[in-house]
Amino acid sequence: MSNSPSKPTTQSASVAVSPAALQLDRLTSSQRQICLQLAASSVATAVTGQPIKTPPESLSEFVQSIVMGAFVTLRRGHLLRGCCGVLGKPMALGSAISSAALRTAREDQRMAPISTCELAYLDLEVTLLGPLQHISGAGTKRAESVEIGKHGLMIRRGQASGLLLPSVATERGWSATEFLQAVCQKAQLPTDSWLKEDAEVFRFDGLAMSIGLKELLPSGLPTSGPIPLSLDELREYAQVAAENIAAFACGGTPSYVVPYLPDQSVNALVLSMEWGPEPNDQQTSAVPIQQGNAIQVSFRPGIPLQSNLYQMCQRTTNMLAQQQFSGQLTLGLTLGFDPAFHGYGGQADLAGVDTAARAIIVSDQRHCALAYDPSQSAEQLLNQLQSALPVGSKEGWVHSVQVMSTLPRVFSLSVPTPILAQGARAPAVAGQFYPAEDAARRAFVSEFCDSSTGQTQSVLAAMVPHAGLKYSGHIAAKVWQSIDLNPNRTVLIISPKHTTQGVNWAICPHDSWALSATTTIAGDPELASQMAQHVPAFQLDAAAHASEHGIEVQLPILEQLAPGIKVIGVAMHAGSWSEIKSAAVKMADWLQSLDNPPLLVISSDMNHFADDAENRRRDRMALDAMASGDPERLLDVCRQHEISMCGVVPAALVMETLRQMGHSLNIQQLDYGTSADVSGDKSRVVGYAGLILT
Repeated sequence: MSNSPSKPTTQSASVAVSPAALQLDRLTSSQRQICLQLAASSVATAVTGQPIKTPPESLSEFVQSIVMGAFVTLRRGHLLRGCCGVLGKPMALGSAISSAALRTAREDQRMAPISTCELAYLDLEVTLLGPLQHISGAGTKRAESVEIGKHGLMIRRGQASGLLLPSVATERGWSATEFLQAVCQKAQLPTDSWLKEDAEVFRFDGLAMSIGLKELLPSGLPTSGPIPLSLDELREYAQVAAENIAAFACGGTPSYVVPYLPDQSVNALVLSMEWGPEPNDQQTSAVPIQQGNAIQVSFRPGIPLQSNLYQMCQRTTNMLAQQQFSGQLTLGLTLGFDPAFHGYGGQADLAGVDTAARAIIVSDQRHCALAYDPSQSAEQLLNQLQSALPVGSKEGWVHSVQVMSTLPRVFSLSVPTPILAQGARAPAVAGQFYPAEDAARRAFVSEFCDSSTGQTQSVLAAMVPHAGLKYSGHIAAKVWQSIDLNPNRTVLIISPKHTTQGVNWAICPHDSWALSATTTIAGDPELASQMAQHVPAFQLDAAAHASEHGIEVQLPILEQLAPGIKVIGVAMHAGSWSEIKSAAVKMADWLQSLDNPPLLVISSDMNHFADDAENRRRDRMALDAMASGDPERLLDVCRQHEISMCGVVPAALVMETLRQMGHSLNIQQLDYGTSADVSGDKSRVVGYAGLILT
C-alpha cells in the first residue's frame, strides 16, 4: 500500500513511499523461513540474554513489509508454553515478529517464562495477521462469513475484547458457531454476544508456519543460567537464618535486612530443619530425630529472598515453641531459580532436566512438593513427589528449577494438616443461601417443600443442586421428596470443595450440623470415622468444611422432610480417574460390609456462567453422559467440552462405587432449570439438575 507523494519543496524533489503491505497468500518458502528465523533468534536472545545473529537475508527489504499483526506460539508437544502477539495497526513485519517473540518468551503472565533448558524441546509457530474485516450483518448470518482454518476472530463489546487465531478452531474441531462462542468466552463475554447488534465482530486472514525451534538455533547455546549467589553467600544466609531463629526464641533482636548479602527474587525457597533433644546422662531411651521444612514457591513474579526468609524463620520459631522444643537444631537452605514448566502429573515431559543442577516441583493451589537429588533421575524424583502428595494433587503442575543448596539432597512437602473437631459444625452460609432465623428459614422452605405430598421410592443414590435455595431449592426438594428417607439410615452427601481450606478429600468430623443457635441436624461421627479408615484417600478434616456450602444448603430441606436423620458430609477437590476408581473400589467394599449402608447423595450444580441457551446445551451433554452410566465418560465429556459441572468428581465417585457394587445404573432426571428461571437474566446463568439413580 502506497501513500500519495509528498509535496516537493525547494530543498528536495524526492518522493516518500511506504513499504508495501504483505500478501500473506504469496509468501515463498524462503520468506517463511526468514519469519521463523527472526522469531527463533528473538526467543533465544530473550531467554539466554545473548545476542543471536540472524542470517543476512533476515535484514532484507522483505522484513519491512507491512502486516496488521503477528503472534508467536511456543509449545512442548501439546503443552502450550507461551503465546503472545501484537496487532491493531500496520507495522513492519520484522519488528512485529521480534516483539511478539520477546513477549512470548518472557512476558506471558499465564505461566513461567521460558527457560534455557527448554529451548531444544520447543516447537515454534509464527502466525501473521491480515487486516481486520468487519463482519456485517447480524445474528446467525455472521457465522456464514467465517471459514474454519482460514479466518481468525476478534470481538469487541463495550470495554471487553478477545481474539483467537485460526489454528485454535482447527485444533479443537470447532464449527463456525462454536468458534464465535469461544471468542466471546476469550473476551469474558456471554457466549451469545456475537449475535448482539452492539458487538463488533471481525475476521482476519492468518498465515501460520511452524518448525522445531532447535532446527533454527546455533549450537552451543547455554542450557542453564548464571546462579546469582555464590555457595559461600548461601551458607551465610543459612547462618543468618539460624541466628534469627535463636533471636526469636530468646527474645533477642533478629536481622530483618542483611546489607552485606545480595538480595533478589528467587522462585523457590526451602528451609530444611532437623532437631532432637540435648543429650544428657539421664537419657535412657533413644528419642528420634525429627525433620521438617518450610517451603515457598512462586514461578512468576518470584519471592524477595531476605524478607521471606525472615518471615519463614518467625514461623519456624513458633512451630518449635508449640512443640516445646529444646535442643539442637540444624538448618539447611535451598534456593531455586530459572523455572521451567514441564506439564501436568505423570504426563510431564522431563527431557533435558539435569538433576545435578535442577530440582523437580509439583504444585497446585494448596500443595507444593520439591525434590532435589543428583543421584536420581528426574522421573524418579517426580514419582517420589507424586507418591507423597495427597489425592487430588498428584496431577498438579510440574516444574523444574535451577537449584543451589547447602544440603546434598532435599525433599520438601507442604500440605494442609487435617483438623479434628467435635461438637456442632457452625453454619457458614446462613443468611446468604437461606434465611438465618429459624422461623424465616422454615417458612421459606415450606414454600417449595411439603413432606406430606407425593410417593417416595428406594434409590441407590441421588443428585441435588446446592445454590442458594431461592434458585435451586425447589429442584433439590423435588429430589429429596421422591426418596424414602428412613430416619434410621444415615445420608452421605458428597459435594465439591469450593474453598481452598483444608485437605482435598475431606470428611466432616463434627458430631452435628448447626442451622442456628437452637437448631442442629445430627451427624454420624462413628460412621464417618469408619469411612476414613476404610477409604484412606479421605481424611477427617474440619477446616475443609468450615466454609463449605455444598452440604449445608441441603440441611434446611432435610430438617423439614426428615428431622431425625443423620448426615455425613464429604467435600472433594480434584482427582484423576485412577484416583477416583481406586477410592470407589475401597468405598464399595466398605459399603457392602455394612448392615445399614448410608444413602449416597451427590451435591452438584451444572455448568456455570454461560448464557442460558449455551448453558442448557452444555448441561445436556453432561447429563447425557451421566445417563450412560459411565463415570469416565462423564469426566471426559466435561473436560473436552469445558463444562464446569462443579460436582463432576463426586458424581464419578458415586457412579463408580455403585458399579463396583455390581449395580447397573438407571439414571432418571426429575427436574432441571437455570438461575434465569428465577432471576430472569439469561446472559450469565448456572444450571441445576435433580436426578435419582436406581
